[in-house]
Amino acid sequence: MLSLRAMLLAAGIAGLATGATAGIYFQDNFDGADLSADWTVENPNPDNYLVEDGVLTLLVPDRTSALYGQAINAIVLNKPLPKGDWKITIRLILTPQTLGEAFRAGIAKDKDNGIFSILALDTINYNKTNINLAGQKLSKGKATTFFRTLYSISGRDLEGRASVMPDNIAAIDLQLEKKKRAYIARMRLEPAQNGASSPPDGKWREVQKLTSLRSPGNKLVLTFGSWSSDYLPHDGEALIAVDSVTIETP
Repeated sequence: MLSLRAMLLAAGIAGLATGATAGIYFQDNFDGADLSADWTVENPNPDNYLVEDGVLTLLVPDRTSALYGQAINAIVLNKPLPKGDWKITIRLILTPQTLGEAFRAGIAKDKDNGIFSILALDTINYNKTNINLAGQKLSKGKATTFFRTLYSISGRDLEGRASVMPDNIAAIDLQLEKKKRAYIARMRLEPAQNGASSPPDGKWREVQKLTSLRSPGNKLVLTFGSWSSDYLPHDGEALIAVDSVTIETP
């Protein structure tokens, strides 16, 4: 049986970074039987993460924080990020279940200091769930956040609403790019080749840049959580697959 990555590539779904080809500083396609020695798992729960079929799968119950320092199974890269400018791209495959899923990728010094690019689902009423991009800076625990809705799912049937995303979106590319003292959060929704109804356009979208005069941290941190809204039950669980992590330099 083909791995998930092989099936996606066979379908012609490729491309991680925007712009011209750059140097690859680090890349992990999760092809092994477990996380490589490049990673450390903080606040571990081994029952809730798995490397298999070319993806890292993370599982959390609803009402689980995605904040670094609170999240279970925070995936932390052991090697420091390169000096100067860089671009981090995370390729994700998400099948919504709680409709409150949140995945955060960024750099951190500790729980109170860091900069993150965030994928967040937000169910705003009984009939609508938004897929959002956010860029967030934490400085001594104070958050500065820029936020943008990229895609919406409507329908009062929760199971039907949850199926719209995988039917139309093949994968999600989440980026954080450093350009001198500016940090740019960016996201792209890869359209399914045979979208069932209204696949996205596949273009990169970004929010306003964040600025940090001093480095907010030098370690890459990946976290996953879920917090569905008051319009939804809170007894479910959320699942996401990390297909690849790539760090490029100019």
